[in-house]
Amino acid sequence: MGTTTIQIENPTKELLNELKKSFHSKTYDEVIQMLVRKKGKSAYGKFSKGQRISTKKLVEGLRDKRDRF
Repeated sequence: MGTTTIQIENPTKELLNELKKSFHSKTYDEVIQMLVRKKGKSAYGKFSKGQRISTKKLVEGLRDKRDRF
């Protein structure tokens, strides 16, 4: 398989270095693949607690006195 070069900012590189160490990965590619494949719930999934509910019902009670989120 071929390789490519991508441009990232220094803070991103530092984060990748930290993750590489904590994941005990050999390459940045391994780190990126783990992050991309990592399964997590969306905000909708977290708020709905796995139940099937409408978006309208989900956002009930999230508005303030001025009808803002």
